[in-house]
Amino acid sequence: MKTRLTVQALATATACAFSTAAIADDKVTLSMWHQHPEWKDRAEAILEKFEAAHPHIDIELEEIAGTNYTARLNTALAAGEAPDLFGLPAGPETVAAAEAGYLTDLTGKLDLSSLVPSAASAVDNDGKVFGVPILGSYTVGLYYHRDIMEEQGLTPPTTREELLSVCETLKERGINPLVVPASDGIVPSFMYMMSAASIMGADGFDELRAGTRKFTDPDMVKAAAFIQEIAPCLQPGALSTAYVEGKALAAMKQGAMMPGGSADFAGYQEINPEVDLGVVPFPAAEGGTPATVTGLEYIFTINSQSEHKDEALTFLQWMLGEVAQQMVVDTITMTTNKDVVPTDSRILEEFGTARASNDVRVFYELPEVGSVFGAAQNNIAALLLGDMTPEAFSELLQAEVKPSGS
Repeated sequence: MKTRLTVQALATATACAFSTAAIADDKVTLSMWHQHPEWKDRAEAILEKFEAAHPHIDIELEEIAGTNYTARLNTALAAGEAPDLFGLPAGPETVAAAEAGYLTDLTGKLDLSSLVPSAASAVDNDGKVFGVPILGSYTVGLYYHRDIMEEQGLTPPTTREELLSVCETLKERGINPLVVPASDGIVPSFMYMMSAASIMGADGFDELRAGTRKFTDPDMVKAAAFIQEIAPCLQPGALSTAYVEGKALAAMKQGAMMPGGSADFAGYQEINPEVDLGVVPFPAAEGGTPATVTGLEYIFTINSQSEHKDEALTFLQWMLGEVAQQMVVDTITMTTNKDVVPTDSRILEEFGTARASNDVRVFYELPEVGSVFGAAQNNIAALLLGDMTPEAFSELLQAEVKPSGS
């Protein structure tokens, strides 16, 4: 049977059509770049929750492999084609981008009261805020395969002597002791950072930044010497192993232990859902205490050229809140929201325990030592190969320190 559309029905339908079109026209899409492809499904689940609460805003996420991220972002910024939202390391790199005119000043535009003190401090640049930690923080320690260590009758090492002994035992039994992707120098530089932290601790780190302690102090040179001693424990071809490849090797149990951060766990699970990992602080160098290092995941900034700054601010504020941060800590990594705790995550609880006794901020977030990590990254291969002495390595790092007040 045919039906006729009455004048009133036609008017109603027309009004609805115009209303729908208006909503579509008002809808804003924010482009967003990040550098963790292994997080994409988990991150998009959080973004979908935001979009449900804010139906006029869509977030278009592009995850770019970390090895390509910086070069691609720098090119996009220079060409005026960067996304509305993008991640940067907290500290000097963010300040440099702000000084170059690439970032929107967020000072006073967001409520940051939910941040833990360390996160609030890390995004404060002499009273200015240019980015916020919406995807958590990370702590780096030593992962180990619980089943491998149990099968071999071994316990996770806590000291230099224990690590070298465990490495020797595992090698004798045909097992790679440590998986370390070292082609770009980043992971072994984190190892050095933890080795140095084991000797100086948080108080000594403050002294280093003030110029009253040095990487060239005799006890600190032992931190570099420890990394050189560890070299035989690394998997064959470590210096040509890329990060993605190394992560897959570690997840697939091609080694008993691997340095890594709390944020890496999601990636290990993506590769091997059955992976059974534990975590402890990195073993101490001679005379030290087992240590971890902690930093923020990339903080998110708003492109100064974005045409949708208000919507971007709405998004960042929501991401700082409890709904988003509960999803972050339950599915990805450690949260920076002081009111949120993991629902059920043994590995994050272990990271919390690991960093409780001796934890130091990552070097590159602080202006006095911001370029030290880069110097370590550029020279760590020579240290591992024995082409550079621990003393010479330490001198190179010390040359990069810019003590506060100097």
